[in-house]
Amino acid sequence: MKKVLSTLGLTAAVGLILPQVAVAKETIVIGEVSWDASIAIENILKVIMEENFDVDVEIIAADQAAIWSAMDKGKGSVDIHPDIWSSSQTEPLAKFVAKGSRESVKVNQHPYLGTDGFYIPGYIQDEYNVKSVYDLKKPEIAKLFDSDGDGLGEYWPGAPGWTGVKINQVKAKSYGFDEYFEPVVVSDSIIKAQLKTAYRKKEGILFYYWTPEWLHYAYDLRKLEEPKFTGYAGDSKKQHEDYNPEGCYKFNDTENWLEDSDITCNIPETEIYIGYSTSLEERAPKVAEFLSKVTLSAGYVSEWVYKIASENEDPVDMAEEWVKNNPKVVETWLP
Repeated sequence: MKKVLSTLGLTAAVGLILPQVAVAKETIVIGEVSWDASIAIENILKVIMEENFDVDVEIIAADQAAIWSAMDKGKGSVDIHPDIWSSSQTEPLAKFVAKGSRESVKVNQHPYLGTDGFYIPGYIQDEYNVKSVYDLKKPEIAKLFDSDGDGLGEYWPGAPGWTGVKINQVKAKSYGFDEYFEPVVVSDSIIKAQLKTAYRKKEGILFYYWTPEWLHYAYDLRKLEEPKFTGYAGDSKKQHEDYNPEGCYKFNDTENWLEDSDITCNIPETEIYIGYSTSLEERAPKVAEFLSKVTLSAGYVSEWVYKIASENEDPVDMAEEWVKNNPKVVETWLP
């Protein structure tokens, strides 16, 4: 009996001095795309996840194609896309999210809504009566947007790597103003700098943009009128609830996408989602449940973007402050 007790005592003593084995936390990786709303949302998600779940969160910059590919693989190189505009991400949504697809990516249950289109300064619209995309077909109007003197106006269809770059060039062709304008594909930060200069000099600038976004707080921007949406055309949209073989919106992302597509309308308000790899349901189920429940609004996102982009708040500081001041909202998102 004494021998047994001695053995137990030795075991206990050894247990007291054995080093504790640390269990590695799960790392959740958010893919950062290049616009301010993405940066705002990803930091809100990061703060909430690190405060409420036993995880580390990393943010890495990547283009959307790479984010989708990584979420599909489910290996953890990228787990979350923070700001999916469904209108410009129809193909990956159909490939990875839709029922009957690979279903390797999930999205949150309640998206927020946004709009997009072509914008010009209010002073241009007021002085020259430019209200519609069809007004851009007038040579005298195109000259207002010719900054380099080559006889063609310039317009910004989006930043490198954005699906919208192709869509907006298709629109320019379909509306007929591509004869008088040329696309200039530069980064989002460059177009914002050009907008600031244009307003200071009261010059013309034509660019694709969206709401929510802080620019609409800082400048008087006017969205050009487009014909109303009558449905998505094309074989790839046959399963869509808004499919119409005679519809106004036909975009085919083929080798000859410009010739094979025709878009002569705006689109309805766009559902904007948070996407996450289905693999999180196994690797971090509480995180996956949280992501499914997050319910944003255009108002929240506009507030966050305004603070970081216009008032120059650090995105992490902004997120920490908002989460601290809005516990009741955050609680509704938690499992």
